Amino acid sequence: RTSTLAAPSHVDKVHAMSDSDDMPSLEDDGGEVQPAARTAGVRKVAHADTSRPERIECEDDTSDSDNEEDWQEMEEAISGKTICLFCDNVLPSVQLAFAHMIDAHGFDCVAFVCRFNLDQIGYIKLVNYIRQKRPSPEILFTEENVKWESSDYVKPVINDDALLMFDVEELTKIEEQPDHDQRTLYNEATYDELREIIVKQREVMQRMLQAVQAVSKNDNGIIKTVGDMRPEEDEGYFNSYAHFDIHHEMLTDRIRTESYRDAIMKNSNLLNGKRVLDLGCGTAILSMFCAKTGAMVTGVDMSDVIYQAMDIVKENELENTIKLCKGRLEDLDFEHKFDFIISEWMGYFLLFEGMLDSVLYARDKHLANGGLLLPSRCTLHLVGMEDMDTYEKIISFWNDVYGFKMSCMQKEVVKEASTDIVKQQHIITSAVQIADFDLMKITPNDTEFTSKFSLTVKRDGKLTGFVGYFDTYFDMPSPVFFSTGPQAKPTHWKQTIFYLPSPYIIKKGECVEGTICVRRKRKEIRSLDVGISFADQKLKYLVE
Repeated sequence: RTSTLAAPSHVDKVHAMSDSDDMPSLEDDGGEVQPAARTAGVRKVAHADTSRPERIECEDDTSDSDNEEDWQEMEEAISGKTICLFCDNVLPSVQLAFAHMIDAHGFDCVAFVCRFNLDQIGYIKLVNYIRQKRPSPEILFTEENVKWESSDYVKPVINDDALLMFDVEELTKIEEQPDHDQRTLYNEATYDELREIIVKQREVMQRMLQAVQAVSKNDNGIIKTVGDMRPEEDEGYFNSYAHFDIHHEMLTDRIRTESYRDAIMKNSNLLNGKRVLDLGCGTAILSMFCAKTGAMVTGVDMSDVIYQAMDIVKENELENTIKLCKGRLEDLDFEHKFDFIISEWMGYFLLFEGMLDSVLYARDKHLANGGLLLPSRCTLHLVGMEDMDTYEKIISFWNDVYGFKMSCMQKEVVKEASTDIVKQQHIITSAVQIADFDLMKITPNDTEFTSKFSLTVKRDGKLTGFVGYFDTYFDMPSPVFFSTGPQAKPTHWKQTIFYLPSPYIIKKGECVEGTICVRRKRKEIRSLDVGISFADQKLKYLVE
């Protein structure tokens, strides 16, 4: 896996797609897309549910069947999620969970069921026994007697456990062979016969796994990240940072810049004498803050702005403390690891641009034991809005343009939901946290997730869209926090607005419940595909 570094860009538009449209094309391969399994670094919020999420479906569109298949792949990927019996990994289907248990834990569930000749009830008891008692695969292999016979194990340990819904009797049927006694049972089968059955089952599981990997993973079986892109593929992204207006916009964002400054300066005793890596250093403002604490700083950026940063560092007489390097992180060698890695990587809707991939790559390769990422945690939130004036100007405008109807443009405008500042007075529901990322633990896979949400309506009105924003935490002895939400002072990130195709009438006290699914686009992996399902509406959005 490789990584590409630059300061985050915040200039691209956010697009939304209504349920009559197609999701953007993914890879040419028509296989399923596997959502990432959550790791310990993603905290489940109070409303989260490990049960099967509501399916997000869409209308048939014969004009572009390939794109429709892409969206169906996304639907299938978020249904039937299955938690492994021996770890916290979540797989998109029972079959893939079986394959994972074989590969990761050496436990062949099908062979185990065959060994004890379990029927469906016996299989259900086995699953609940393992979930409740947590025996290791090694202990299970040594079992001579059934320890899950008690009726207590009929009761599910996990609500809507996908493994319990699986018809194991169908999977373990032996195909009739003319030279075999039809009365042969699994517990009477020879070792070779049983092995042949297991091999066939594994082959089926492996084909399913390969179909998933064909779309969602690269040749090494790792989900594709921005580091997998060739430099020429990402040239436009880096060139955008050669324009100084972007840096002016970020530097004049006082909430952003002063939060980083305060996190550094209020904890200066921690950084003093330590080694700091500044990823996507831009004009080197964060490098210079760190240098003022007595830290030894290395700044890295792929953009040509690095040359101005070198002049800035020299102008402030910090060239002996700060070393700046132009290039991709994976192409650079360092003589040591770093005690702190600092980066302003956040994009619109937090995950847009995919620069978090680069931070996590640097963490895994260049962070010293006991080191810390700054920031160390981010949360993603959703809230409902009512702003009929803006909705009329942007969406309804196309119903009558100088006496002409332009309804086709209205449809396109909904796709291009703008990133804008939403005033607190336009917020009509409570807010909900849809993701919590512990940056010291997560992997790039965790940037793809599904979350249920429930928003309580504060007053009667019309819901015109959903608003996404993020909060950022520097968990240090002197902690620092800032929010990009409508309730806080505006930042250059503003908020991400997912407009509805038409306003939705809501009443005070009712709950707007739904599901949001976020994944990265397969070909334009700095961009996001977002699906929102609520009130019988299935909406598809693009963040690009």
